[in-house]
Amino acid sequence: MAGEGVILQKAREEKGWNYHDVEDTTKIRVRYLQALEQEEYNILPGDTYTKGFLRTYSRYLGLNPEEIINLYNLSLHKEPGSQDHISLKPIQNNTFWVKPAVIIIMALIAVGIVFGITYCSRIDNSQHTDYTPTPLPTAPVADNSTGENQKQTQPQPSKQSPSPVQYTGIVAELSFKEDCWLNVKVDGIIVEDGINAAGTTKVLQGTKRIEFVSIGNAGGISIKLNGIDIGSLGASREVVRNYVITEETIKNLSNKSNSVPKTGL
Repeated sequence: MAGEGVILQKAREEKGWNYHDVEDTTKIRVRYLQALEQEEYNILPGDTYTKGFLRTYSRYLGLNPEEIINLYNLSLHKEPGSQDHISLKPIQNNTFWVKPAVIIIMALIAVGIVFGITYCSRIDNSQHTDYTPTPLPTAPVADNSTGENQKQTQPQPSKQSPSPVQYTGIVAELSFKEDCWLNVKVDGIIVEDGINAAGTTKVLQGTKRIEFVSIGNAGGISIKLNGIDIGSLGASREVVRNYVITEETIKNLSNKSNSVPKTGL
């Protein structure tokens, strides 16, 4: 454990708040709040939700969300455990006598093996010396009798188009062209509540629903939904609220994309 849970618990207790007070404001369930403070992250629904909960909870307690997230990332690295001590048993010293005749027989066997390997290697090399490689075909000579060089047309390798990306659930890819304040819920849980700097990107993934509760600068953000570019939801500095994306939204966008006629030669 990196200690982020202890920091959250101490900050809550110093303010005199119980779990139900925090749940009413942040909408994070009590059992998830307890799991965050105990650093029992296996209870939470996934890494994306865990980071979203930590940001919301730490911001509500007046803490720095990025410091809490950094501590959480450290806690994901498993600390090396102590290795079990393996007792070593002493090797028994079994002294035995070898008769000279046995040594001589073993030496003769070794010599025979070496001789056999050498003989087989010579036979194999002699068989390979009779091999005559097939001459390579010579390149065709250009015919200059007509004043022009004849060129052979080489077949061009066919280019295969890459397979499309398969998306699971609802995936929103956000590209920030300008600074933009966001409040976003994924499957009913707040995962984003703050300012995102220009030039950054972010990916949100949900199962049933992604709701943009509030976008402070609609023209400063470009959105792709399951790979379909829908652009910005409004003009620069325009505020957009309650833009909801569901599976039906993705289906309609996909149908519109497939219905656009494609031109070609």
